[in-house]
Amino acid sequence: MPIFLLFVSGLCSALASVLLRMASQYGAVHGDLADLVLSRPTMMRVGALGAYGIGFVLYAIALRRVELSVAYPLMVGTTVILLFLFSLMSGAGLSPRTVGGAALLMAGIWFLYSAKPVSA
Repeated sequence: MPIFLLFVSGLCSALASVLLRMASQYGAVHGDLADLVLSRPTMMRVGALGAYGIGFVLYAIALRRVELSVAYPLMVGTTVILLFLFSLMSGAGLSPRTVGGAALLMAGIWFLYSAKPVSA
């Protein structure tokens, strides 16, 4: 169950990042305070805050049973993979630098999980 919570936490983080990215695509909102508060970019930002909050709570719950050295890379790896897939599906350009950075991150996570514990 804690591993599932870490995956969902990573999903929430990716969702929040996508919502913030989409909100930044809109121009400035003009009008009174109600127009600003009820605008689509504001709602996306509020949704992103909610997603980050839910992800944080799930991550905190998972940390009760999973060590930090395992939990954090798994959660971040999930987020990186989902954001990478979102970029591919949305047609956003992926530079060699972005692909290389994501590959290095994933390789680091793989090394963390593949290392055999040293017995004393």
